[in-house]
Amino acid sequence: MNETFEYVERRLEPQRKWHNEKATWNKRRFYTAEVATLLAGATIPVVNLWVTKDPFWTGVFSAVLRESLSWLPPSGSFLNFMRTGCNTGRWWKRLSGKRNCTQCGVGKYAEAHEEGRNRLLVERVENILANTTSQFIETHQSAQDTGSSEHGVDLGR
Repeated sequence: MNETFEYVERRLEPQRKWHNEKATWNKRRFYTAEVATLLAGATIPVVNLWVTKDPFWTGVFSAVLRESLSWLPPSGSFLNFMRTGCNTGRWWKRLSGKRNCTQCGVGKYAEAHEEGRNRLLVERVENILANTTSQFIETHQSAQDTGSSEHGVDLGR
């Protein structure tokens, strides 16, 4: 039991914490981009009706807001906040599930004696972490391969 506790504290808990923090960070960025898009779109009519001494500034503000509507949604997609948040949240849930099953002795963990249960936990957690790393590398490798043009930059045009 002591070895499992050491493994959980040294390896599993830091990984769970990291995945939870990254999922939360990406979720917040995704919602911030979405709310900013909605606010920019809702503000345009207000700015257009805004009567100022200089209509030039009304046009400038309106143009800036309209332009933000053209780059805010694609930037959220480009930076993959939603997909990354979902993936890291999914890995966090899987790690938490393995920890909880081990602690409660359910499923395959109920059938194994304590030494086997500890070994099973380590094998499954390390498998999850290896899959996480593989998926990360695969995603970024395919993005690099498809995202390059003859100049090394994909402008989406």
